[in-house]
Amino acid sequence: MGKYPALHPGLADFALIRAEGGLYVDKTPCFRDLLETVPMRVSSVTPRLQATHQFLARPRRFGKSLLVSTLETWFQGLTPGWENQQAIDSPSLDGMPEGWTNPAWLWEGLDGADWHGTHGWHPVLRLDMSRLAPMTPDDLYTTLQRYMVQQTTRWARRNPGVADACAHIRQDDTPPDMLFGLMDGLGNVYGRAPVVLVDEYDAPITRYMGTDADLAPAMQALRDFYRVLKDDEGILYGVFVTGITRMVRPHLFSAANNFTDISDWDDYAGICGFTDDEVVECLSPYREALADLEPRLDEARMLTGWRDMYNGYRFSSMSTERVYNPYTLIHGLDRTLRHQRFRDAALQGRWPSAWSETATPALAVRMASDTRQQMPSGVRAGGLPSVPADSLDSLQQPNFVRIMQDTGYYTWYGGDDGNPLYLNFPNREVADSWLRDLVGLWDELEQPQATTRLKQIQKRLHEGDMDGFAQDLEVFFSGLAYQNLDSESCFRTVLQTLFRLAGNHVQAEKSAWGGRSDLEVSVGAHTYVMEVKYGRGADEALRQIRDRPYGREHLHAKHNVIAVGLAFRKDGPQGARLEYRQANLSTLLNKRDADTPRRLSESH
Repeated sequence: MGKYPALHPGLADFALIRAEGGLYVDKTPCFRDLLETVPMRVSSVTPRLQATHQFLARPRRFGKSLLVSTLETWFQGLTPGWENQQAIDSPSLDGMPEGWTNPAWLWEGLDGADWHGTHGWHPVLRLDMSRLAPMTPDDLYTTLQRYMVQQTTRWARRNPGVADACAHIRQDDTPPDMLFGLMDGLGNVYGRAPVVLVDEYDAPITRYMGTDADLAPAMQALRDFYRVLKDDEGILYGVFVTGITRMVRPHLFSAANNFTDISDWDDYAGICGFTDDEVVECLSPYREALADLEPRLDEARMLTGWRDMYNGYRFSSMSTERVYNPYTLIHGLDRTLRHQRFRDAALQGRWPSAWSETATPALAVRMASDTRQQMPSGVRAGGLPSVPADSLDSLQQPNFVRIMQDTGYYTWYGGDDGNPLYLNFPNREVADSWLRDLVGLWDELEQPQATTRLKQIQKRLHEGDMDGFAQDLEVFFSGLAYQNLDSESCFRTVLQTLFRLAGNHVQAEKSAWGGRSDLEVSVGAHTYVMEVKYGRGADEALRQIRDRPYGREHLHAKHNVIAVGLAFRKDGPQGARLEYRQANLSTLLNKRDADTPRRLSESH
């Protein structure tokens, strides 16, 4: 088996990865724009950053922490006593104090090697907000106090001068005062403006979003804390903030209007995650190793499987760049290299999934499982997210589609060559995980039955057995909490997941001349054009497909195109039930077309 760099799944320490010679997909090319400086007439002055305050949102486990670690090392090198420094004759950064090192192996072979040092040395205050775990939102204030004491103590150990400069900081000081005191102390001791890196800025809030917890105390504590980064920007060299959600940012940074949100900028589409070109080039040694272990896993099969399973994320409605989830791809690759059973599954097109290990309990799943409140009636798989109102209500009962998008369950499609924009699951891994999470809402004793039923539903679709499909679908839905199935859009979300797993192609809320069909999916030799109704009849759904007319463009394909009307009802003595009607789409639309000339002539 060929040699290849260690994959280090789960490791997000840039210096340690580089010291061990592990896989690092070079993201320093993005730093040329991210850390662009203002031209200076005086060469002896450290150049100022063009954008001093920047914000980036990405789903959990998408490489944000590794990016923050890389930035930390970029500005300050290695701390005194770092265990793997190997730093004899280490080239210095301008202003680097004694005991800090910048070994060449950190940047060797990377794009940033030839211009690293442009910004000089700066002490970095790195705040990992995911480490804050208050029992309630009321506890966040004291949790922040303890965390800032830890940060101050950490810096005091590195330099006794920091201990003296921060001696005035007391444990009962407010978190904003402690933050300012530490930033000011670092600047005074080192004579260099500090850099502040905030990782998972929204973690203390997202753990309570979608619940009935009173978020006001936590929001106020964080708002006051983050305001320091704006009000005292004169003592800072730069601020970089990452998090999962964009919808929390206006609530916490409303007073900090100097933050630049780069989350959907084309230049930074691949700053976290792997692009397809990077996967083809940088993961080549691992494909060779897998081919040695299992010759039937040729390169084309591996790349096709990875794209289907892990690729597909697109963070801007304007961009066309799609990226892989780096964490799940590396985990899947590592497991497949280590274990024969995963290689056997890969031959069948099933690659390991680590999404649920990282994304649950996700906000979206928690909203779906919280029977104390209903999911918003505006849930629409494939619809465009609306901007939440600037109030705490939008966090306690957040926009479901926005949550699905921020957490990585939905991503952008369309928008090119005149095609409409829509949202859908990025890949098979996410769709599969979402479905497993929904099954988790079933009673524990009935979950095995739900899993079996799902497989049977997918089999019915492949076979074109719509009678059996409708029967199995009704049983599956009967196991879910009806408190969370109170609109057509809720049912569409579940159906979209089912079809994404069973089919080769699925679109939700697809735009058409006469409107939007709810769901269109190709499965095997069949294409289904579906309209979903809630509290109304299946005949009405089928008539809508005919009258609009949905799915006409599929009639020239070789597939058997079937129009399906589904109606979920909880009215009358029969209780909750599913009604359905089906028709050959060609026959259905031909009847409509036969009436069209008469209607046109009558209109004249």
